[in-house]
Amino acid sequence: MILWTSQEEAVYNELLKTGVYRCDLNLSSMRDCRKQYDWLVRQMKQRIGPPPDKVTYPVWALYQQSDKHRKPDLHRERWEFGCDGERFACIEIEIPDRDVLLSDFDAWCIILSDFLISDTEQEDRCLEAQYEALSPSEKRRMKEKNWERVFSLSPLNNGWARRGYEIQATFWELRLEQVRDVRFFRAAAKSDSPQ
Repeated sequence: MILWTSQEEAVYNELLKTGVYRCDLNLSSMRDCRKQYDWLVRQMKQRIGPPPDKVTYPVWALYQQSDKHRKPDLHRERWEFGCDGERFACIEIEIPDRDVLLSDFDAWCIILSDFLISDTEQEDRCLEAQYEALSPSEKRRMKEKNWERVFSLSPLNNGWARRGYEIQATFWELRLEQVRDVRFFRAAAKSDSPQ
């Protein structure tokens, strides 16, 4: 499977030096979402197998953007990563399908917000009513079961939900021998931001 991961240039340099990169959630801006990441790790263990030694959290990559499996547009990437000219590497990699878990980006954003995933506004209201009637442990179980919808990649765009267009990938570690290509870019400076 061909994937693309955009990482700080220092990550690419570490990869060149050590031959492997592993995610450290403690250095991530997403460490406040540990509950959601821990749930994803459990899903990965069930769906693609256990992580290698010394690996706790996955590496993220892009599989599909705007309904197309293609290299990311670095002009777009420069607006989404870092700030004020920080250097990044967009790394094209090839990883066996069995080692990758694909998920929907928009549904993952719902999970990060700690909400339930729904396909319609009516379904959302029904799910919320069911959820509110449960005990705390039942709520957790319901939410975690509901979150599994993040792995449904069939396109849906009905005005309430949009899924299956932006597909992300997680895998346990990035190895130098998996790299096919690398392109460097700088994050857009704040003074460059579009008006």
